Amino acid sequence: RNQKGGAMDRKINIGWILGVAAAATLCTGSTIANDAPTVAEQMAGLQQMCTETAEARAQRQAQHPLYDRLGGYEKINEMTREVVRLHKENDDIKEMFEYVDTERLAKSVADFTSAGTGGPHEYTGRTMPAVHANLKLTDADFLSAGGDIVTAMQTMGYGQNEIDEFVCILVSLKDQVVFK
Repeated sequence: RNQKGGAMDRKINIGWILGVAAAATLCTGSTIANDAPTVAEQMAGLQQMCTETAEARAQRQAQHPLYDRLGGYEKINEMTREVVRLHKENDDIKEMFEYVDTERLAKSVADFTSAGTGGPHEYTGRTMPAVHANLKLTDADFLSAGGDIVTAMQTMGYGQNEIDEFVCILVSLKDQVVFK
């Protein structure tokens, strides 16, 4: 490993982890599902990737905030609208979004994202535990929702560093949204 790259030399591709999770879900009973990592293994892999890349992510954030690299508020809001749309179509979690005001949720998440990635917007909504307490999310739900986020970000042309950094922010919040 070189000094500059460190853990990044052995980067775990978050899209691959979530893609395997989706394939395992779709292919239950097949060879792929039997060889796919368990939910616990996928969560451990995400946590490991986030731990190993923490220094590089912090350096990138110090040089150029993720907020700016995500394209500012309007592009973040576009991304959050796409994520909510994907959640509403995701068989694993869509029932949680059946009666949700898409625009209101997307704006609230955009405000939260702006505040958490170095942007100027302030988040004034409820706490993460309060928002998610009644949803009874599992790690599998968390991974499924994460897959939607990765898909939205890839579709919008974000680079792997930005996707991984965003996912690591989500991983850092997992215990505030998953209570099972």
